[in-house]
Amino acid sequence: MVTRGVRGWRYAFLAILSSIGLSSLALAPAASADTMRTVNLAYSCATGLPYGLEVNTGSGWYYPDGSSYAVGTTKYFTVYISASASSFAFQPSFCDNQPQVNSYPLWEGYTYSITPGTSTINATGYTNDYEYDYYGYRYLLYYCSISSLTYS
Repeated sequence: MVTRGVRGWRYAFLAILSSIGLSSLALAPAASADTMRTVNLAYSCATGLPYGLEVNTGSGWYYPDGSSYAVGTTKYFTVYISASASSFAFQPSFCDNQPQVNSYPLWEGYTYSITPGTSTINATGYTNDYEYDYYGYRYLLYYCSISSLTYS
């Protein structure tokens, strides 16, 4: 009789555990993997070939996944950004022959509005990398702009 009571209690306990486990699975939110979209960006720097690509789609600068190749002094990037992004800005990590100063480059330029979605963005850009002297302190500025932006 005692054995039967323990066995019954064990089954009840396992039933409770399994129902808790199943209910927690039912309440777990679905994984929300953001859809990505392709950006094809061709750009060059005033002083030479650009290296690296940092983008800002509204929540800070980051290096997107992708690939690149160079032709002359133009770098062609194919990168992936969030499909929900509604803005886009870019800058290089550095450019050939850029002025040598003792500070990190400062970005200036434009942030472009883009239509959220999954269509491919094709853009052509330019970075004017120049030195700016302010009260005896030298700064490197990246003035980045896009001359053409289309969707396909």
